[in-house]
Amino acid sequence: MQTIVERWKNIWFSSRCCFTIAAPLQPNLVAKALRPPPDLPLEIWLEIFQFATYIHSHETLRPLDPFTPRRITTNVMGANTPSLVMRTKLSIVLVSRAWRRIALQIFYRHIVIRSPARARAILHVLEQSRQPTSASSDSERSEIELDSPTTALPMGHGQWTRHIEVYTHMRGSADIRFLQNIFKIFQCCPNLQFLSGKWNHQLPVEFLEGISALYGTSLEGIFWADSMPQLDYNTVATPEFIGSFHSVRTLDLRQFHGADPVTRSSDAPRPTLPNVQELIVANSERSLVTASILHLPKLNNLTIRTNGGASGTNDHLIAFLKVHGHNLVSVDLPTPSDMDFDLDHAPVRRNAEFIPPDLFLQPDTCPNLETLVYSCLAPNAPTHSHPNLRRIGIRGMTADFLYPDKASVTKDHLSALTVQKYPRLEHVQMVGFLVESHGDSIMKDACIWWVEKFEKMGVLFLDGECVLWVYSEPEETQVEQMATTTKKQETEIQVKSIGVEKTEKKLEEAKLKEQRPLEPPVAVIPAI
Repeated sequence: MQTIVERWKNIWFSSRCCFTIAAPLQPNLVAKALRPPPDLPLEIWLEIFQFATYIHSHETLRPLDPFTPRRITTNVMGANTPSLVMRTKLSIVLVSRAWRRIALQIFYRHIVIRSPARARAILHVLEQSRQPTSASSDSERSEIELDSPTTALPMGHGQWTRHIEVYTHMRGSADIRFLQNIFKIFQCCPNLQFLSGKWNHQLPVEFLEGISALYGTSLEGIFWADSMPQLDYNTVATPEFIGSFHSVRTLDLRQFHGADPVTRSSDAPRPTLPNVQELIVANSERSLVTASILHLPKLNNLTIRTNGGASGTNDHLIAFLKVHGHNLVSVDLPTPSDMDFDLDHAPVRRNAEFIPPDLFLQPDTCPNLETLVYSCLAPNAPTHSHPNLRRIGIRGMTADFLYPDKASVTKDHLSALTVQKYPRLEHVQMVGFLVESHGDSIMKDACIWWVEKFEKMGVLFLDGECVLWVYSEPEETQVEQMATTTKKQETEIQVKSIGVEKTEKKLEEAKLKEQRPLEPPVAVIPAI
């Protein structure tokens, strides 16, 4: 019986390998313990956190340059949104004490006040943070002060706040206690740089005077919106109130209503803002009249927003250009829309009102103008010439209207750009239109057709990625390739070539002359 049991064990445990000889392992066979990765300096972690939570509208009020290269998003979760950024900040401060100390700088950098309850909560946190730091022992207190000297400062978390947004849409926003809490929050944030406010209720004069006294010499940007649909609505905000912020560099008056300009004396002195370089206005009477009253000696860049629904007020715009037109270097006319984000792909009404680009190209209106950005959806292409215009950006480009053999408004706009009318023209860019995102090879051919057309005039024609699309020549020598590479390194313009033989190139050009369906077949062409 014992023999049967032993044989059954051998059969059942045959796959098990047991080492019964106790012998020391050789040192060279023992795996060495991995060293922990080195700790990154806190400054590098701060840079990483700022990159992971960056939103342009949260950091500044200055509009993004239309000629900034865009990139194709391959990760749907890669783009930062306000909700995702706040969740990321909440996760970072809960990791460790070290991360919390450095992440508090970005956690309170941008504050949004949407309701009276949120204002009370924010005020409570800011006031509590101004209390002296409590530590369990003297050694721990000294360690915290050594690692982060700013932790024990009496200014609290408000010292890191750079941008505050105030909204008054919620119930109770008209209460004076809500305004008192807002002003107390302002007092807790001495280093504020940008202030955005949307006021739906009448504001006391004392509240405006307090803001002017507190931030009159420190604010870098201000967005003041008090426009109301009622025709008889007037506020106490005047051009003098806007002119009290002497250090402002970016001024946003697109939703500014203000007091009735009729009540203003014609002999009153014009308020001066000596540092304003960026001005954002709307194509409305109150916004343009207020901007015309202000004296802006350093104004360079102008952005005019319109929702496209209201009838145009070109008379007020012409009066504005008579005052500030000689200072303008760059003018941006975004597509008419109510959206504040993604202007290049915003929906446009069929009967939308467009601002004519010719208003800025008329003789002696904007003599120093060098950059003009407008929408190709405007019914009228520019007809006036300009001697100093160097860059032109065209918004609203679509793939269907880029084909040169199809009659469209886009074709009329591109065909109107010639060196005869603009002798200093160097750069034409399709703002927001990415050719690489279209898999259709014919689209690339259509883009190259326009590139070659402008190349004959000595003008660069780029897409939204700042890419110059060209055909690659098979007989291109190595010296020419090195010259092209050197040119790419010296400039920010990318050159993408399509490997197509000359005969195939002629066939593709012949295809452009034929009538194509609305959805041409997709052809994969290697890009070098």
